[in-house]
Amino acid sequence: MNVPTGRLFSTFFAVFCLLTPQAVRAELVATSSETVFLELNPLQNGTSALSLVWPIDHPTQDRVAALKAGISSIVSGGTSSRSSYEINSFLNLKGVEQQVDVTGQNLILTVSGPNEVFPETLVHLRNLLLKPEYSSDWYARELERLSQTHSTITRRPSDVLTEVADYLDHEPGDAANGVNDGDIRFGRPIQAILRSEDQVVKGRTDRLIKNLPTAATKWELPIAKWVAALTGGGKNTFTLPKGIVHFADPDSTEMLILFVSAEEFRNVNDQLGANLLTDYIGANQGSEMFRIVRQTMRAAYDPRSDFVVMGEKKAMISLSATVEAREWPEVYDKIKDIYQGVRSGDVEQESLEFQLDSLDRAYHYNFYNDPVWAVRQYIHAHPKGVTGDISIPLFGAFGTLSAEEVIKDSEELLPPFEDFLIILIGGGRAPSDILQSNGYCALPKSTPLRFCLDVLSNAENL
Repeated sequence: MNVPTGRLFSTFFAVFCLLTPQAVRAELVATSSETVFLELNPLQNGTSALSLVWPIDHPTQDRVAALKAGISSIVSGGTSSRSSYEINSFLNLKGVEQQVDVTGQNLILTVSGPNEVFPETLVHLRNLLLKPEYSSDWYARELERLSQTHSTITRRPSDVLTEVADYLDHEPGDAANGVNDGDIRFGRPIQAILRSEDQVVKGRTDRLIKNLPTAATKWELPIAKWVAALTGGGKNTFTLPKGIVHFADPDSTEMLILFVSAEEFRNVNDQLGANLLTDYIGANQGSEMFRIVRQTMRAAYDPRSDFVVMGEKKAMISLSATVEAREWPEVYDKIKDIYQGVRSGDVEQESLEFQLDSLDRAYHYNFYNDPVWAVRQYIHAHPKGVTGDISIPLFGAFGTLSAEEVIKDSEELLPPFEDFLIILIGGGRAPSDILQSNGYCALPKSTPLRFCLDVLSNAENL
């Protein structure tokens, strides 16, 4: 009697050992609660779209990169019934787009395509999420493709702002335990946002969500919640240090000058007013920076201002120009003069009214034609979802804000120039002692901006 029992136990143990690593190795990213399923107004460009939103626990820089690479691998790396080549062929033939995005602590996958092919697109998406097959090498390639390029290499303002945004949104640190070779599965999302009037699409979307696995409920002890509330745990401070980040390249004939500030606004009207003034400074060909820095001084090909919305009533304000290395101090002073003039109310009301109308049209056009942009605006307003009537307060602000009011309040809407972080990348002489007196960090080669942002922040906190 004992021998068969022993053999049976040995067999069971061997099978268990073979199966257990596979079960343990994969990580499930999913919500433990019901998915908030909502419908936004249909798009006006003949396409339908579905955005699935997953929460990012422990949103460190590496963790976010791992999850982005994981979902990107799933939508491109093949399934049990379709190879990666067949998936790519399907997307190209049907005109389907798959975009991965991150905003704050949310990972977003948006799938869009022509209305007539979207029902079968949802079948395709279901197979991707339920039956993914991709190798660790595929994941590694996706991780490398999606990894940030140091802005000191590209020297593009957009890349600098991407690094700064990552600093504001995510803490440094390794990916959470459980992400081994990118073996990640994505289950039920916390939100699903649909842009379609087709009843078949709505039904398939609902079935898709219900077919996805749900995470196990996580219990949190009351004392842990109390300690987190008392210490402010889990809250990110939306602020940047003052001072100068300087990456010196003596071989470069150009210098990128970039000013950036992280701002939290009292209400959406203040946010819209600050956006309007920032655009007036340098967002298009009629702006002050274009007219003075490019046309009059002929000092930069593409001087610009950027207003980057980061969350509910949160944004980065940035001014930048790439100039001849020996002329950078002169252009620096001129941009400072332009900014301070606008902040003091030196603004043509007629031009600002034109900017307001242009911004209004751009927001509404993007909302009805760009599903990724629209979902970001929605999540900024409703990070945890909403039931019942859906509204995005920022859109309503266009009907209540006047150019005259913005000019009158310009000094309150824009931060003092001294609050900006200054980033210099390229050749030319070093910043003066006066500029360095507010804080200075020389950025080493092949080093992310986060290094100097931490140095300057730590110096301020001493």
